[in-house]
Amino acid sequence: MKTSDLRPHGIMFHHFHNEKHIQGQGAISADELAQIIEFYQQSHRILPAREWLEKANQGTLDDHEACLTFDDALLCQYEVALPVLQHFNLTAFWFVYSSVITGGNEKLEIYRKFRTVCFETINDFYRCFYKTICESPYQSAVATALKGFIPEEYLKQFPFYTEPDRQFRFVRDQVLGPNIYTEVLDQMMQAEKIDLPEFTSDLWMNEQQVIDLHAQQHVIGLHSHTHPTALSALDADGQRVEYQTNFETLNRILRVAPDTVSHPCNSYNAETLKILRDLQIKVGFRSNMAEQQISQLEFPREDHANIMEKMAA
Repeated sequence: MKTSDLRPHGIMFHHFHNEKHIQGQGAISADELAQIIEFYQQSHRILPAREWLEKANQGTLDDHEACLTFDDALLCQYEVALPVLQHFNLTAFWFVYSSVITGGNEKLEIYRKFRTVCFETINDFYRCFYKTICESPYQSAVATALKGFIPEEYLKQFPFYTEPDRQFRFVRDQVLGPNIYTEVLDQMMQAEKIDLPEFTSDLWMNEQQVIDLHAQQHVIGLHSHTHPTALSALDADGQRVEYQTNFETLNRILRVAPDTVSHPCNSYNAETLKILRDLQIKVGFRSNMAEQQISQLEFPREDHANIMEKMAA
């Protein structure tokens, strides 16, 4: 194990699959989660979330002490991962973007499911995506931007991304931006005649499930309201609306003020940290292990995919 790994950190999870929830890109099973926990416990002490948080606030975390974290309020986490945590007598941090638990539909997760269930492989989706771009007014801008694009330099702190993954995320976030990307993906979905209410029915937790997690001593934290993939690109007012709404929604639901956060897509800047401190958020997590911890709002996290790679080796 590298010396750089020996520091307090979280382990980051997103998607899980079983007979109900699809086996999309990056999704793991309950058995694989159990194997990750058992493997990691050989070299680290995985603490229950509230114990880890208390020690983080006191500055008494040991270098070998880790915690489990789940982003995005996904129903598959509640139905597949939670029973595994109960088996190990562990609790976790659950970082919730609040629009989806108050009746909203956010396109990030919808588009992920679309590219999983409507295409045989992720590369089939990418081919259809670029074909749609080529037939759109945005073809020239994308082609120009890609001329100087170096895949291995983009998102290099996330080694599990393939070169097509990196190029897609570059085009989505840096070239098209959220509004045009939504236009392109909605056009692709319309071609498939997707029934949106049915399509989204198994994606997110509801309010009661979030309340249940809190009652079981898990820690519920901020993750913005609508989960922009490039939150730091918003101006200060836009960022404040995202986190203020997220904070007020969770405070209302749980009747306790949240004091933790994870940065969606690792996107944040100095203005973000100021907003979070104004909201009295005490502990936050990045989405990688690339740099040393800079502040209490920037604890590192190891992606589960990197751990599975070490297990295979």
